[in-house]
Amino acid sequence: MKIVGLTYYDGSESLVIKSDSSMLVNRKPLFVADTIGDLQALPCCVLRVARLGRGIAPRFASRYYDAIAPGVDFFAADLLRKAKAEGKPWTEAVAFENSLAIGNWQDIDQRPLALSRWLQEKEGQDIGRWPSANSHWSQETLDQAVARVSQMLTIRQGDLIYVAANEQPMQLQREDIIRCVAGEVEQLYCKIK
Repeated sequence: MKIVGLTYYDGSESLVIKSDSSMLVNRKPLFVADTIGDLQALPCCVLRVARLGRGIAPRFASRYYDAIAPGVDFFAADLLRKAKAEGKPWTEAVAFENSLAIGNWQDIDQRPLALSRWLQEKEGQDIGRWPSANSHWSQETLDQAVARVSQMLTIRQGDLIYVAANEQPMQLQREDIIRCVAGEVEQLYCKIK
């Protein structure tokens, strides 16, 4: 299984590949390594690939994923800036262990329920939101993401494709909580430790 993301760490689209150890699920906390000084996060939409495909046209892309979940893409902004300045790979900054929190999976026909309010909290207080994040994930956007990834890599059943919102990232500190809520139902919960 592989995890492939389309993300916007510096305002331009980047293709990122993460290992399965990058997944953070089941409400587990994110333990931040001491080497990370500036932890930031972007909301994302995660798709579960349902079948083998390569070079998929956007009009057929919806046939290649069957479930959707809200997610949060964590990255070390300080390490990313340093890697870019030195022309080194970004792996240490963007693909570290537990760097992608994944919420509850829903069948694709329930897509709008998974993507609702994104909140950042500290000590029970709302300290931030991603107000327009959901506007980034139309059916067309998701289909184009699947098509774009399939131009570069063969996708297989069980692979995950995530699409990050082109938003200003949230800066995080220990004890912050990120939640995604649809109505009154919590779809994603992650505490930073």
